[in-house]
Amino acid sequence: MSWTRRAWLRSISVSALAVASRDLAAHLGTGPVDPLVAAPDVWVLDVNGQRRRLPELLRGKATAVQTMFTGCSSICPLQGAMFAAVQEGLASNGGRRTKRLLSLSIDPLGDTPKSMQQWLRQMNAGPSWAGVIPVDDARDLRSVLAGRPPDANLDRHSTQVYFFNAAAQLCWRSPSLPEPGDVVSVLDHLANT
Repeated sequence: MSWTRRAWLRSISVSALAVASRDLAAHLGTGPVDPLVAAPDVWVLDVNGQRRRLPELLRGKATAVQTMFTGCSSICPLQGAMFAAVQEGLASNGGRRTKRLLSLSIDPLGDTPKSMQQWLRQMNAGPSWAGVIPVDDARDLRSVLAGRPPDANLDRHSTQVYFFNAAAQLCWRSPSLPEPGDVVSVLDHLANT
């Protein structure tokens, strides 16, 4: 009986530590971006293999950006499911034309337009959800999104969502794995300002 109680207490302690660590990390680099940061002027490939400038892709709509890679089997499917729920929330509250979701690969060497297209299909992405792959190294791009220098710890996969206004300016960083309703709310706010 004491072993079961000890195992139970240990699992609660580990769970509490994980939640506390997640909550502490979630508050670093979150919230409004001041001053606003222009989208990095980098080339990306869309699912059709077309080269596009990221700022041109972001301009004109409030956009929520997540970083991911198609070969990920741990956190990326959860992020995809979260964006799928956001997509449903956007469809139910109307005004979808002024809002967009963008999955941005952090693996330009491993991901291809075809693998991105397949990943989006698995996530049931609709017309307001696109995916792109940086043409070059993604470290500088990730640095701008995270608001940290390129030599900072960018090896870990970020689960934040980065919000751009219609002028292609980064204006908000979410906590780790935000609630879909929170993403919808921020997009609604940005689309109406």
